[in-house]
Amino acid sequence: MKKPAFRTTIQTLLVLVFASQALSQDPLPSWNETAAKKSIVAFVEKVIQVGTSEFVPEPERIAVFDNDGCLWCENPIPFQAAFALDDIKRRTPLEPALNSDPMVQAALAGDIGKLLEGKHHDGLMQILALTHTGMTTDAFNGQVKNWIATAKHPRFGKPYTDLTYQPMQELLRYLRTNGFKTFIVSGGGADFMRVWSEDVYGIPPENVVGSTGNVKFELRDGKPTLVKTLDHLFVDDKEGKPVGIHQFIGRRPIACFGNSDGDQAMLEYTTIGNPRPSFGLIVHHTDADREYAYDANPKSSGKLTGALEVAPKNGWTVVDMKADWNQIWSNPKSDSVGVTKPSLFGKWLAEDIAGKGVIDNAQTTLELTEDGSVSGNTCVNNFGGKATIEGQKIVFGPLAMTRRAGPPALMNQESRYANALEKVVGFRLDENGLLFLVDADKKAVLRFSKMKK
Repeated sequence: MKKPAFRTTIQTLLVLVFASQALSQDPLPSWNETAAKKSIVAFVEKVIQVGTSEFVPEPERIAVFDNDGCLWCENPIPFQAAFALDDIKRRTPLEPALNSDPMVQAALAGDIGKLLEGKHHDGLMQILALTHTGMTTDAFNGQVKNWIATAKHPRFGKPYTDLTYQPMQELLRYLRTNGFKTFIVSGGGADFMRVWSEDVYGIPPENVVGSTGNVKFELRDGKPTLVKTLDHLFVDDKEGKPVGIHQFIGRRPIACFGNSDGDQAMLEYTTIGNPRPSFGLIVHHTDADREYAYDANPKSSGKLTGALEVAPKNGWTVVDMKADWNQIWSNPKSDSVGVTKPSLFGKWLAEDIAGKGVIDNAQTTLELTEDGSVSGNTCVNNFGGKATIEGQKIVFGPLAMTRRAGPPALMNQESRYANALEKVVGFRLDENGLLFLVDADKKAVLRFSKMKK
């Protein structure tokens, strides 16, 4: 049966409208239109496409990122090393006994090379042992917060947390918008990064895997206390990274992002022999003017030779910082000016139902008002009713629905949507303005984006 001409015209217009919207909402604007950006987008679009052999369910969309040199700058020395050196300079006048240690002498003389010698930067580890062993975790967290708030980079004169890479910040948001869980897997200290990772990257402390030493539990003045030690030190670098992923994440990643040979094992673990589609990316520092240029002979950490050599064979994307990024630095403070916290109330478009996606262009919606009224469309039928909202809890009451019939695929989506709404007991709003409705196990059963008025 021939379609009416007006229906064909409307369908064509809708396709053009959706295409125009997609083009105008570039999720990676700091990336130039080069092969690197195209490879990222192609991978993400492939694994979120429901009904294909390469679709990956949301719980398995794990993306891991190195930190130093991948998410933020690592020169002239890794920023945690700068923190440790500032601390040792502060303490030596008060604790003269520290001056007798050869590594302290190297630190005070500015001999960074000496501190970074050895498989795991052994001199730096000695500094950390001298300055942090016996400190409570709360005291350590406070010390890191104070340093982050006051210390500035010697070349750029900015707070260290302002020296994150804007393209990588966009990439983190882009992945999370598409159902990925993002993790830091770094050779840096887990306790150091957990203090600020959520504020800086939107990565909560429980998603940070890093080098750790044992802590011990004590009651001090009757209060439960955790005390830092360097006993049984686990260094999350090189071959330690896949081990750390297994121990602390428990799922094999499908996407991995690094910048040095220290990330090669993690890249191999993610992409070689993975039963799921996978993606590996290396940030190559090639921009001496805007940042730094190094690979085989870095001034501090970040040596890149072996991983760069095998990247083509393994199908890893190599980012040429100078050619592929039109902006280097992000500035969280200026980025947040004028930004308001997302509100639960308004009209929302479903992007995912129970980890199985939604049918393109079949709009499933939800509208919430401050008086608890609920309305929307399942993609076939309209519905309405009430919701009880208290804090981060939300429960949908009996919902009345029209009873039109539709194509089987749409009726199936309607059924999935109704079943998901029945399971909802809470909600959360992320930093990208997405709404997640969660079940009693805190698992997201519905994901929405805000619709424009």
